[in-house]
Amino acid sequence: MQDLIKETIAKIKDQGITPDPRWKYLVKKYGMWAVFGVIILFGAISFSIAFDLLSQLDWDLYRFTHQSSVLYSLSLLPYFWIVIIGVLLILAYFDLRRTETGYKYGWLKMALASIGGIIAIGFVFFLIGLGVKFNAFLVKDIPYYGKHMMMNKEAQWSNSDSGFMAGSVTTISSNRLEITDLDGKKWNVILDEKTFIRPVVNLEKGEMIKIIGLRKDVNNFEALEIRPWMGQGMMNGSGAGRSNGMMNNGGGRGMMNGN
Repeated sequence: MQDLIKETIAKIKDQGITPDPRWKYLVKKYGMWAVFGVIILFGAISFSIAFDLLSQLDWDLYRFTHQSSVLYSLSLLPYFWIVIIGVLLILAYFDLRRTETGYKYGWLKMALASIGGIIAIGFVFFLIGLGVKFNAFLVKDIPYYGKHMMMNKEAQWSNSDSGFMAGSVTTISSNRLEITDLDGKKWNVILDEKTFIRPVVNLEKGEMIKIIGLRKDVNNFEALEIRPWMGQGMMNGSGAGRSNGMMNNGGGRGMMNGN
């Protein structure tokens, strides 16, 4: 043992080994946790954006697409942000492992801590409106972001071939609307006694609406249902709201004339 100590001391002297200053240790220690915090922050931002996208979608439209609810729901998921969050979780795991206490915890505890932090902070961001602002910034300043990269509200309601359209009302008559869709194209929207107009829809010039129906030709679209543009799609899709609206107003054309 004495020989080993002497050899170690001699080796330290020969190689000129000196201890690192305390500030380096502190920078490394807290730097790891700072990196972890930044990863969780970006993960929370990604979660708030994804949750905002999902909250605006109309999840009941599978009834009009002849798809199962499961398959249709899978087609709506924001896979871009899911991948981003997954990558950030992996980075968070390896960063935690490098902290001085990381060896004490298994991968499951670290994964749950990271996921929990991302969801909790991300949900707070969503509630205070940051998810909407982040999305608006990306749509405005990032090329091809939005309906070109993932399913969002605009993409969901820009598919006239499948029977979904949205736009701004420009002209109103007893049996017809003229709207300008999200791509700037003008459409004649045909209304009849079968057209269900949700009670919260305010049909007036300049109003943004969502329309479910059938494309008749290049410029004509037959409306089966009209919904308001604003509001969370998850809530707009409730069957109860639809039934109550029909009972209270006595059918589709009655609601239109009332407006």
